[in-house]
Amino acid sequence: MKQLDILNLEWPTSDRDLHIVTPVLVYLHERYSLTFKTESIFNGYYYLLKYKPKMLIISNFQGADENNKIVKLAYKSGIKVVTFISEGNVKPKAWEQFLWGWNKEKKLYVNKMLLWSKRSENIFLENYPELKNKIVTTGATGFDRYNLLNFQTKENFLSKNKFKSQKIIGIAAWGFDHLFDDYYERHEKYLISTFGKEQIEMHRQDLFSLQKIYKKLIENNPDTLFILRYHPGTIDFKKNEFYGFENYENVFVSNKYQNQQYQISDLINISDLWIGYETTTALESWLLNKQTFLINPTRSDFIRENVHKGSPIVKNAQDAQVLMDEYFNNGTIAEFEYLQSFRDTIIKDVIEYGDGKNYIRAAEEVMKVFNQPDKKVKYNFKIYMEALKQIIKLILSKTLLKKRWPDLDYKSDFSKKHQEMYDKVINV
Repeated sequence: MKQLDILNLEWPTSDRDLHIVTPVLVYLHERYSLTFKTESIFNGYYYLLKYKPKMLIISNFQGADENNKIVKLAYKSGIKVVTFISEGNVKPKAWEQFLWGWNKEKKLYVNKMLLWSKRSENIFLENYPELKNKIVTTGATGFDRYNLLNFQTKENFLSKNKFKSQKIIGIAAWGFDHLFDDYYERHEKYLISTFGKEQIEMHRQDLFSLQKIYKKLIENNPDTLFILRYHPGTIDFKKNEFYGFENYENVFVSNKYQNQQYQISDLINISDLWIGYETTTALESWLLNKQTFLINPTRSDFIRENVHKGSPIVKNAQDAQVLMDEYFNNGTIAEFEYLQSFRDTIIKDVIEYGDGKNYIRAAEEVMKVFNQPDKKVKYNFKIYMEALKQIIKLILSKTLLKKRWPDLDYKSDFSKKHQEMYDKVINV
């Protein structure tokens, strides 16, 4: 077998991350005839030895300890490494988590890190000017899909699910559950340093206020279908703003257990209005020409990403109802229209380019790294040991210890659907 040009390692369950890397990989194959494979990071060491790639690409080395460790070992073995960033709207007061994630050494074990925006790049360089040759802004590739792909239509969705309602409102959840119980106790120091105790307590109270507000909106609008989209990182469904709503006839739930076949982009496209408490999916909605508003029961001036400035913000169910009625009666919300210049600024500030060509910019930066002189690859001994563990673990998960490691229970072609999507639209 000819040596593989690029090995891409991802979490098999992350639709978001596949949208970040797949258009870039397809473009590199079409434009430069580079070969690539997308495989599960949970067997990543095995695949490094199997394919012996010239380059490793990952959507987000910061996102998990598994990601950080394999990137470090690959880089130290002499393999070229390029990382994207999944959560790239960098918060000024929490920038270190965005840059380093699980990397406690605070040393960048990559040849190049591709960022969403110049603003993010400047924040990182202000604090680590020595990274100038390691980081570059290409624009957020994961948002290119809104220019490139076609999504589920409202008509098809209603017909398929036998809903009669012609009004649809999508609601994006926030990660309230991370501020309670075991998760909070494990990450208390980080959460307090980032948000402060007062704001954390405010969010906790807002959770219960939001539950009452959403309940009232659902009950008072039986002719409207509410799509409830859970946060992908949900760990406690009881500490969620949608808890107890699944049995309403005018509710459609989408999470990792129910209706997971619908991507967030499909659900936004299906909806007439898109709302939430705090969500970057508002920006995705704007790219799909959808209007948005937020509900913040206590106040809106808390530590958060700047996306909220592009949407009207209300505090209660009564004011939310006014905006809903205005939209369905007039086809638009006047205050949303007024904020257009803010949204234009936010799109540049967050993703740099909204033209759908970030994947091309990213691919050209990848090629610069790929064309650098090759180093002699000498695989770290730890890679062999970790690969052996993964092989044994995989065999046991299929035999003696079935379902012991659910992360290994995936189809080997988990990225096929995404590759087919972009194969159809990326023509060089």
